[in-house]
Amino acid sequence: MNKKMSNTPTAPKFIPALSFNWLTPFYDRLLKLTMPEETIKTALISEIKVSTPSDILDFGCGSGTLTIMLKTAHPLANISGVDVDIDILNRAKERRSKTMADINLIRYNGERLPFKDASFDIVVSCLVFHHIYSSQKSVILKEIYRILKSGGQLIIADFGRSASAWQRFKFNMIRILDGFESTEANAKGVLPGLINEAGFKKITISEHFKTFFGEVQIIMAYKKG
Repeated sequence: MNKKMSNTPTAPKFIPALSFNWLTPFYDRLLKLTMPEETIKTALISEIKVSTPSDILDFGCGSGTLTIMLKTAHPLANISGVDVDIDILNRAKERRSKTMADINLIRYNGERLPFKDASFDIVVSCLVFHHIYSSQKSVILKEIYRILKSGGQLIIADFGRSASAWQRFKFNMIRILDGFESTEANAKGVLPGLINEAGFKKITISEHFKTFFGEVQIIMAYKKG
């Protein structure tokens, strides 16, 4: 399967996984030390409600951990990962080679996703949206809506506004690192509202994880059928 279209970008604007390109090689190690990564990603995968999905996209796939976990959980599905960061995408490709995972890894320009309308049953994203500039969040959510099939499911795991003042305080460490503009929607808890504005329905927050850097929430939504 090859869902990729012909337009490939050269220099998309983005915030690297750890805010600085030179830190990218340390991303996986730091994530394991500071976040319950496997727990969050396993919980995200368990929220997939579409029966026998045939096409799943990992948006902002990073180093490919979740992408490969998706393939393990749904071996008969076509699994794709897309990211704007060529350095971390190359790490995902190295991981794919080591594990021999049958997954597609694609770079895109940070704006229009390189897929046709209604290409995927499921789109998942883990710890990506707090890296996206506020002005682009709505654009990307509309793009995800476009590429989902009717009745398709969106699952996002990312930082949200916690009921805990201590968790909200700890999220300021991420805000200082990644920038206050890109993390504003997460800090204010308005990401579910932006998902709704993009056209999604049945929006729920199903899980809450207290972490070293603040509360991570799993948000589920559906494209109306």
